[in-house]
Amino acid sequence: MSAAITIAMPRMVPNQLLAEAHAKYPESLARAGAEMRWIELDDPEKAVQDALACDGLLLPGGGDIDPKFYGQERIPACGEPNVLRDTAEPLLLRAFLAADKPVLAICRGIQLINVALGGDLYQDIKPFAHVPHNDHWGKIHTVTVRRDTLLSRILGQDTVLVNSQHHQAVDKVAPGLVLSALSEDGIVEGIEKPDAKFCLGVQWHPEWLSAADPAMQGIFDAFVAACK
Repeated sequence: MSAAITIAMPRMVPNQLLAEAHAKYPESLARAGAEMRWIELDDPEKAVQDALACDGLLLPGGGDIDPKFYGQERIPACGEPNVLRDTAEPLLLRAFLAADKPVLAICRGIQLINVALGGDLYQDIKPFAHVPHNDHWGKIHTVTVRRDTLLSRILGQDTVLVNSQHHQAVDKVAPGLVLSALSEDGIVEGIEKPDAKFCLGVQWHPEWLSAADPAMQGIFDAFVAACK
């Protein structure tokens, strides 16, 4: 019997109100045949060592990234930074890419990949968004998936209905990344790194939909398969 696949995931802000949201990630991974290991971020170098003992890295949702990391002044609509995550997660990402280990990034995670690799963000999409981006459970807008991308191969369809819970988004896509999905209002919903073994970011929250939607669970299945 083969050893279990273990996925590293940075510890999010401890908050009992977020317990349900936190549980969605390990539930989705378990359905794909993997277990999850929380990575504590207090010591970033130790966090990297602990994470690299795992087979893949999942960068989860969460609060806003400090705009100083992409050369912007913080606007009032931008949330307070999480110093631990902002410091440690780029190190985790770079370590996994250097080791050619798979990375899946969700919501804040897609933004983190883009910032860490040299792109930037819209600090607030509300002025130009014209579809809702604020419902974990409901499939509230359509995403168009670009053909011949990793995401299109996973989903097997050109459009997909998704949930959404964010007010920031990728603006300039980082060098070396390709855009793989857009919402109706032009907001980046998917990016990936074609020269990596598996490096995919999505702006929506497939972990909230995966129990009932095989396409959303398929994202986790493909990620875990790449970790084997």
